[in-house]
Amino acid sequence: MDLILFSCRARIDGFFRQKPKQRGLLLGLGILLAGIYSLMFSYLLQQAQEGGTIRQSPEQVLEYANLFLLVIIILRGFFPAYVPKSGVIQRIYPIPPLQKFWTELAVELVSPFYFIALNFLIFLFLMAPAYDFVHLLQSLLVMLTAHVTLRSLQVFVERRIRWTHSYFFMAAVMAAAFVALQVRVPMFRPTSYWLMLVVHAAALGFFITASYFLEHAAADARHKVVNDSSNARRSLGWRLFKNHKMARQMLIFGMVFKALILAVDAVSYLKKGNHIFDDILSLWIFVGPLVIFSYVFNNVWGFYRNLWLTIERSSGSYKDFIKASLLPLRVPLLMDAVLTFMYVTFFNHENALFIVLMYVASILVLTPLGIIASIVSPIAVKGGMFSFSTKTSYLFNFIAIFLFSMLFLPRIHPLLYLLYPLLIGGAMFALVAVLKEYSTYKHKLFETLYKTEA
Repeated sequence: MDLILFSCRARIDGFFRQKPKQRGLLLGLGILLAGIYSLMFSYLLQQAQEGGTIRQSPEQVLEYANLFLLVIIILRGFFPAYVPKSGVIQRIYPIPPLQKFWTELAVELVSPFYFIALNFLIFLFLMAPAYDFVHLLQSLLVMLTAHVTLRSLQVFVERRIRWTHSYFFMAAVMAAAFVALQVRVPMFRPTSYWLMLVVHAAALGFFITASYFLEHAAADARHKVVNDSSNARRSLGWRLFKNHKMARQMLIFGMVFKALILAVDAVSYLKKGNHIFDDILSLWIFVGPLVIFSYVFNNVWGFYRNLWLTIERSSGSYKDFIKASLLPLRVPLLMDAVLTFMYVTFFNHENALFIVLMYVASILVLTPLGIIASIVSPIAVKGGMFSFSTKTSYLFNFIAIFLFSMLFLPRIHPLLYLLYPLLIGGAMFALVAVLKEYSTYKHKLFETLYKTEA
């Protein structure tokens, strides 16, 4: 218990150690958003009880709230950038495995995100009479289940699984027990019976046990291996994609994640005849190339710092600088475009015009923004693909999401296509302004990208 308390205290102190005012402001903004969302769901509950403008029952609204919490927790680990699993205690320390597991699980829950999520539930409990104490406890179980799901997915991604190990079979048995209970009584469906909370708590216990055994079935972390290509017929863009393993893995990982979202929409279209994008508008962000920018190309020089140094030492001209910025982008963007247009051709041809115009406009907006982010807010990419260090600027990732979301406005009215030239022109103007000040930024670039070797 002392180790858990010490680790949680160190986690809290570490969060406010750097830029305390800025992080405190972000935490306050998160609490404000939690209050706004809780107010929205409490209003929906009131309308459902009074038989107002919405058709859903109060139970369905509560189910949507739990699903909202479940999806947001899992999604935050993979978008806008992958968040590695917290390595609180290294495996070399002589600590019992069970103690290490509980310590890391507790410390992972001590984070600003979960504090904001807890505020959302508490605000909803205080604002909505239909959301009683049993519903609050059930939502807390949903939140814990979502977190265990996220950390289990992170283990699969970051570690090599020993599929024939006895621990893996034990994890599979525990996971099967959890799935069996969830099929009978899904945890996200609201209930007012205390006995059902016992069933849900038992299901969560099975799932946590499965996660514990899964970590034992996982071998060491995946090691970085440098691959070289001697095929002279391949383009430089392909070589930059092929030989940089970390960038390649992150890009492929992001595109697979995007492909899963598109596949879910395709299945919904084939079975029900409608798209999930029409019901959940925020999922439209996965149709464009936003993923490859938020994963890698909002920090292109952090990944390809030697390419930047080569251009800087050779000519240093703006023309060569722009060409070098676009070289690593060619192959990933081509792959993303092929994936998107295959989806449009077979599953969403009725929105083909909008998707094509939106995709082209997003390239013309996000590419200058990515170059700006790489110059203004560079980040030294350290460790492996799934190290705890950040790979891209969170600030510019959110700016990219905001600008990309504005490209969806023509869905409201075709006249809003007039925003496209303004957004593209604004991005180009900002790029020109930053390039004019490049002589001052390049010293910060060099210091940031090479400070680890100084």
